[in-house]
Amino acid sequence: GWLIPLAAAACVVAVIAASVLLTRNLARTSSSASQPAYPGSPICQPPPAAGPGTALPRFYVTTDVAARQIQLQVRRTSDCAITAVVPLPAGWLLTGGISATAGDRTFVAAAFSAKSCPGQAGPGGISSAAHKTRFFRFAINDQGEAGRLTVVGPPVAGLVGPIAVSPDGSRIAFNAADANFVGPGNACTGGEAEGAAISVIDLATGKIRTWQTLEMPPAPAGTGVTPHEVSWMADGRTLAVSYVWPPSPSGPQLSMAVAALDTTSGGGSLQAHSHVLWSQPQKYAFSVQEALISPDGKSLTAAATQQTAHGYRNALLRIALPSGRYHILYESPAETNSTSAFTQDGSGQHVIVVSGSQAGWISAGKLILLRAPGSALESFPAITT
Repeated sequence: GWLIPLAAAACVVAVIAASVLLTRNLARTSSSASQPAYPGSPICQPPPAAGPGTALPRFYVTTDVAARQIQLQVRRTSDCAITAVVPLPAGWLLTGGISATAGDRTFVAAAFSAKSCPGQAGPGGISSAAHKTRFFRFAINDQGEAGRLTVVGPPVAGLVGPIAVSPDGSRIAFNAADANFVGPGNACTGGEAEGAAISVIDLATGKIRTWQTLEMPPAPAGTGVTPHEVSWMADGRTLAVSYVWPPSPSGPQLSMAVAALDTTSGGGSLQAHSHVLWSQPQKYAFSVQEALISPDGKSLTAAATQQTAHGYRNALLRIALPSGRYHILYESPAETNSTSAFTQDGSGQHVIVVSGSQAGWISAGKLILLRAPGSALESFPAITT
């Protein structure tokens, strides 16, 4: 789905965090005049023309946390006008972000009930044991109108990290290693859960299967790894899991790999039920920070940084599998100091980036702005464990 993953900032920093979710609308005929719009005069650059088979999404969603109640705003791509507002229940904070099915028409958000950032349980930690995460689902129609927000699946103890709904919408995968979340006017720093793991919920049965990620190749024996992003392949059974481990003296600042998990297994050890798709070489021009798999499993889209004589630069890479060869999709301006976050649509063809205060999709190496006045699209450094 079109999601800019929630990133982390200190809870004391009073900022408006935003997620950006873009959805492809497959309908070919629907006039702008027939689509309901909320008041406002949004300004954005129109999307570039697309070739056959590469239809651009007609709607995107921003997460407005400036109000007392978090709102998911569906916006029309052509002019950024709001076509629907989907508020979360009062007092619920967003955690783990939003994910969409393969058709980019049904969306799932993870949230937990709290009026403010939970109290610190110690240095860098969040006391989240008393919280339960729930999953909320809604869908949009051809005009960008949203249906009713409903609760799906069983509650999950504690807070969850990045989520990914399966292509057919029947299962939800999530990272149970860390929890980054936002509340009204704030972005809160999350903390590690009890044991790093990847879990998958079957929405039909409510069954939850979990794979522990204590050790994974190619991390040295005895070195624990921390899972990050999860993303589904088109077959609906293979889940790509990215994970990191502490730096080594001869390697990059952060070592990362991506494994393919067979989610039809009954749970247990991630290492026993997966195989490594890609791992970052020690002598690599870039330090990869997050990665998502393409639906066909033939490539990764990755956010990375590179140290230069003038400091660090951010880049978005497309990494071919299994060769590992890459090319640069986009490079952030040198003056952009914040970390970039990104997402891709259900086809894996279109990529959206939030870089600093700007958001847009990538076209021919350039950022085509996609924003609205008054919307703060901020990107914060990811939590490093």
